[in-house]
Amino acid sequence: MRLHAVKGIGSDHAKFSPVATASYRLMPEIQLLQPFRGHMAEKLKSCFSPGVIEIENGEAVVKCAKLDTGSREVLRHPELADKVKLLKVRDHFIFTIESTGALSPLDLMREAIKILKDKCKIYRKELDVLTT
Repeated sequence: MRLHAVKGIGSDHAKFSPVATASYRLMPEIQLLQPFRGHMAEKLKSCFSPGVIEIENGEAVVKCAKLDTGSREVLRHPELADKVKLLKVRDHFIFTIESTGALSPLDLMREAIKILKDKCKIYRKELDVLTT
């Protein structure tokens, strides 16, 4: 019996890619424009994913905006819509990498950064040639 193995990379064919899904999103920012207490605090909390809004000392506070999925449910309620501002932090990215198991997501990220650095070196050399 004779066997042949071929080592490939994801740019050759998707079957060689150890990444299941890779995505990024901007960091959400939630601003409460007024204090929310009592049933309004509970209603506000119910509009977001668990852990985003918490009630401390009877008042709603933004606990972890990173957990927000961007549902914008709060904007469907007229009594809440103009009292909450949903924004994105333009220079803060949240990366999500899922692996098929061949490599860990952390290893995939490290390899991707190496490839990006190598590409930057190539482009830099090409720019140096153009400017001389």
